[in-house]
Amino acid sequence: MRALQFTWRDCLFVHWRVDSRDLRTAVPDSLALDTRDGQVWVSALASTIEDARPPGVPARFGMTFSQVNFRTYVRLGHTPGIYFLSLDTSSRLATRVARTLYRLPYYHADVAIDSGNPHRVRSRRVGVDAPPAEFEATYRPAGSATTPESGSLSRFLAERYRLFVPQAGMLTTRVEHDPWYLYEVDGEVMAESLFEAVGLSIPDAEPRVRYCPRMEFRVHAPTRLDE
Repeated sequence: MRALQFTWRDCLFVHWRVDSRDLRTAVPDSLALDTRDGQVWVSALASTIEDARPPGVPARFGMTFSQVNFRTYVRLGHTPGIYFLSLDTSSRLATRVARTLYRLPYYHADVAIDSGNPHRVRSRRVGVDAPPAEFEATYRPAGSATTPESGSLSRFLAERYRLFVPQAGMLTTRVEHDPWYLYEVDGEVMAESLFEAVGLSIPDAEPRVRYCPRMEFRVHAPTRLDE
């Protein structure tokens, strides 16, 4: 059953290869780390969520806010999905709802996204009961947008349709959207404290960065897998 629909705008994907032993300590044992050519990845996704609302509710009654989610790639059995390490959002209400309904590690933050030339993202966590974390990027989309090819690294990193939440007794949530169309990006990213806040080492290599201007999302109600 669909529980929520919204539009993602100005979606910035930033992907890093990380050490699997390091990442294993940040992901519950009930989930397997998903790999691509033997490597594991974490990603930050900055975006503005527009008109978030239940199905059937007019868009003008929806919520609009910006967020930065920090996630990794996992499997439960043969099913691929994502596991959120942290989520920072400008909406206090979204923080409360997501923590209550989905048991997700949401934190209130000052998040500003500017789609000018260049594009800019700035997020700073403000909750007094949360580890400090900041994310900042200045960038320009480059070239033409492409849809990730089957079997490609871009498809592995972008096309995920399941979310797993072991902290709530293994909830899973299914999402629906069209295939991503992604631009390569020229720019600079600062995200060291996102890694520090969840106990991960800061990667040495430069990240892989992509951009999508808009995507429509439908999110299903969470279901419990252990009942």
